[in-house]
Amino acid sequence: MTRVTLRSVPKRVPAVALAVLAGAAFVPALPASAVPSVPSIELFAADGVTPLGDTVLHPGDRITVKGAGFDPAANTDGLPVPVPPGVPHGTFITFGAFAPEWRPSAGAPTASRAATRSAVQWVLSEPALNQVPRVPFDLQRTIRNQWVPLSANGDFTAVLEVSQPSKLPADAVYGVYTYAAAEAVNAGQELSAPVRFDPAPGPNTRVAPSADLSWSLAPGFADTVTGTLQGSVTGADGAGVRDKALTFAFDESDIDPRTGLGTVRYRGAITASTRFHLGEIALANPWIEFTSGGTWLTAETSTSDTIGTDSLHRIRVARLDAPATPGRTEWQNVSATFEPVLAPASLQLYAGRAAAPVSFRY
Repeated sequence: MTRVTLRSVPKRVPAVALAVLAGAAFVPALPASAVPSVPSIELFAADGVTPLGDTVLHPGDRITVKGAGFDPAANTDGLPVPVPPGVPHGTFITFGAFAPEWRPSAGAPTASRAATRSAVQWVLSEPALNQVPRVPFDLQRTIRNQWVPLSANGDFTAVLEVSQPSKLPADAVYGVYTYAAAEAVNAGQELSAPVRFDPAPGPNTRVAPSADLSWSLAPGFADTVTGTLQGSVTGADGAGVRDKALTFAFDESDIDPRTGLGTVRYRGAITASTRFHLGEIALANPWIEFTSGGTWLTAETSTSDTIGTDSLHRIRVARLDAPATPGRTEWQNVSATFEPVLAPASLQLYAGRAAAPVSFRY
């Protein structure tokens, strides 16, 4: 079994202050509980019983992590969102490739900690989670998407999926890492356990979905989300992201062979989220609709800027310069123009403008 411990260091470094969202109330800290003073983690195989040891892992494999000694009342000094000031901010846990000098308490930059953003999990007590505001924005939803419950005794069990991070720091070491969440700083919770990792595909590695429809949405869209907004763009259920383009797998078509009119349907959902998922929008199951009045790309999009795939409705997203052509089954780099009215509100800034070219086949 792999076991790692670090002794707590009482000094904490203040996090960078951010503006508190309107309406988010100050909530007092939870009372301290009797928890062992030395946090530790143990790594097991996916079954949660077999010690991981020197097992070589591949993308898609899973690690069960059992933690102990993580004080549920600690880490109250981080960002004011999504967890309010004074409420314990919990602990991040992830599989990643971290630089030798990676610890926030030592001033290591974010770039020293390479992990797939969607794979980072958030260890937090339920009493602390219940103090996170749900209005005017549902910030609890932000955490529940990656939540691992922390018991009153400081124990947790997390299941991590192994994936290859991008932009690895120099001399990076693959392993499981824990550190205080949301820019709280707690040297005692900065733990690491090395893992033998082979990036070559293994039996649990997911097969990339077919890129039958490829669209970057708008020039610079992916860079804005992942860079400026410090978020992520991810795909599921037949959708993916390749070279910053959103891709979807072919589902079915009902094209009239005599006229070329009809609908080509693709499947999958792309979710674009800002840091901490404070903003989260989705575009799912796009269709190419060839009509006598023109050709449109329609899709299911989020009904608000914070709801993701929880609530979707279909709209016309863009008009395509691809008239119906009997017998044709493939188009490359088709010019597209966004519709005058888009939803959710964050997409409205593209309304009426030129969209990125669209390529599709069926």
